[in-house]
Amino acid sequence: MDSMFVQQLRRSRHLVVLLLLLNMLTLALLAGGEYGAGVVALQLVLLMGTSALLFMLRNRSMTAAVTHAQEPVLALDPNTGIATENWFRHMLALECRRAVREFAPLTVMRISLGEHTKREHLLEVIRVLSEELSRPGDLIGWETDLDLGAVLPCTNEHAEQLTERCYRHIREHSSNPDLSVWLVAQTYQPRGDLNLSKVSQQLEQKMLEARQEAPGVFYSAEAATDPATPSMTYTDG
Repeated sequence: MDSMFVQQLRRSRHLVVLLLLLNMLTLALLAGGEYGAGVVALQLVLLMGTSALLFMLRNRSMTAAVTHAQEPVLALDPNTGIATENWFRHMLALECRRAVREFAPLTVMRISLGEHTKREHLLEVIRVLSEELSRPGDLIGWETDLDLGAVLPCTNEHAEQLTERCYRHIREHSSNPDLSVWLVAQTYQPRGDLNLSKVSQQLEQKMLEARQEAPGVFYSAEAATDPATPSMTYTDG
């Protein structure tokens, strides 16, 4: 991605091109030896104007870059009340590391409602998910611009039942009987390769495959790392 300075330079390209052409013209006159005091003065003015323009653009770009860097990361989407895409991915990465450190399974959901879902139907889905996923640590957010996501720490085989219940309640409480819902979920074991990249790529692939089929629930789970590990039961509270 180009720097802010380059972007501003492109937006001001007409003025910059004009100044550069005038600079080249006066330099050619000076090089040919056919010049007077007026040409020399014009050259000096053009050089100062070009330098001032470049300095101004550079200074504005640096100021804007510093201001942007100091802006706080927006955690919640003001239109829906759920986590923004950047915050959701940030928290998903943290939960992946926490799962490995605490040796606790992690379940991640991805919900697609298609490309033309009305806001009222979207809010209905979010309300149902918020009621179902209410434990401390559970997080609902934007996985992409269109798909919702949910992070559920410390889950086990009960996650499949939870996934099916979420889907069933979404359909039951939707005012749109024709609402298409694809709910993809996977429970990950706390192995060393559990990270944001792995989870995102796998859920993306699973959602692409699910969208080729009729709407419904698509759940899978990795085999337990250690069968002797005490189970971790997901409760409604």
